[in-house]
This record gives sequence, C-alpha cells and structure tokens, in this order.
Amino acid sequence: MADTDGTMDERAVTRAGNPGNPHGQFGEQMLERMNRSHADVTNWALDQLEFKAGDRALDIGCGGGATMGRIASRIQAAGGMGHVSGVDISEVSCETSRRNNEGAIRAGQMDVTQASVESLPFPDGAFDVVTTVESFYFWPDPQRSLAEVARVTRPGGHFLLVADVYRRPDLAPEVLQNIERYDLTVLAPDKYERLLRKAGFSAAKAHLKDGTTWIAVEGTR
Repeated sequence: MADTDGTMDERAVTRAGNPGNPHGQFGEQMLERMNRSHADVTNWALDQLEFKAGDRALDIGCGGGATMGRIASRIQAAGGMGHVSGVDISEVSCETSRRNNEGAIRAGQMDVTQASVESLPFPDGAFDVVTTVESFYFWPDPQRSLAEVARVTRPGGHFLLVADVYRRPDLAPEVLQNIERYDLTVLAPDKYERLLRKAGFSAAKAHLKDGTTWIAVEGTR
C-alpha cells in the first residue's frame, strides 16, 4: 500500500523487506526504522541486566546494529574495555550493523559476523552476556537454537530474550493476525522460562513491564 505521495507505508516496507531475513532496499529502510522503534523496549530490557567492565557481549539478530551500541554504552559506563559482537543471518543486516558501528569496529571494540543462531561460530563459554531483541520470533528451531546460545554463554553469564509482545489473552486482533501472517514464535512467560531451562540455563525469569506487552526473559547459565 502506498501513501498519497507515492511512498510505501511502514507495513508494506516491512513485508517487502522481510523482517525474518532482511534484504534489499526495503530491508535497509526497515532496519533503520527498527533501530529507532525498538529503542524503548531495548533500553528497558537492558536495564534488567548488570553490566560489568570488561564484559564480552553477543547480540543475536543484530539487525541495524543499534542494540550493539546500547550494550557497548552500558559496558563503558561500568568501566569499559569490553567487546560487543553481532551476528545475523541477513547480509543486509550485517552490512547495516557494520556501517552504524564503523568507528567501534575500527577500534577493535566490535565485530559483526553473518551466521545462523543454529550454528554460532564462537567457542564454548565465549560471552558474559548474550542478547536477542525482536529476533526470537523468527528462529527456525527455538529449542535447538537456545541450546546453542547456552553453549556460547559462560557459566554464570546471562542471556536476555527481548520481545515487545508475549502470549496473553487480551492481545488485539491485529496483533494476532500479524503473529499468524509471519508465523512468529510468541509464547507465554512460563513457556519461555521452561524453554530456557530445558536448553541448559540453570535459571530463567521473565520480566514484564506494566502497562505494555513487553517481555524480557533472562536466563542464567
């Protein structure tokens, strides 16, 4: 659908850009919009974690790279000298993340790798903190992928799964239609917690923000 000036509306851009695997011009537009639109839920969710100086972090489904920058800022505020890696299955997402974090990558403080969450190219226990923001919806095999996330999280480290909607009785019809249209994995809080524990996390806790449908599921390795 186009607006009166001939430009595509946000929903049309999202459909053309493919949120599960962004590509092409519309994928780039969608990623830049999501960098802005996901800011509030991401900042709220990251506030649930305690970052430390020297933390090594991984953002899975790094999209446009904004979450990587937000994580880096928190590590810096805690004392600095950490490192943030990003991984995404989409070439366009990786290119956008690199462009938006060019200075930090040149300084050796960040890196971005194109790969699938089902086979992360990192050694066991490589990260203190692992995050995924608005990405878990699209993971092809959630249980297997979460086990892979647990593998790369160090003992005592934390994983944070962030989404702006979780399964609940009062979801609006248009939200349910969107879940069905994109075949999204959207679960109730207790089901997220069970998945994380089954994947190898020793503890799991779902944080919910009052007055919203936001969820941040924290797993402790």
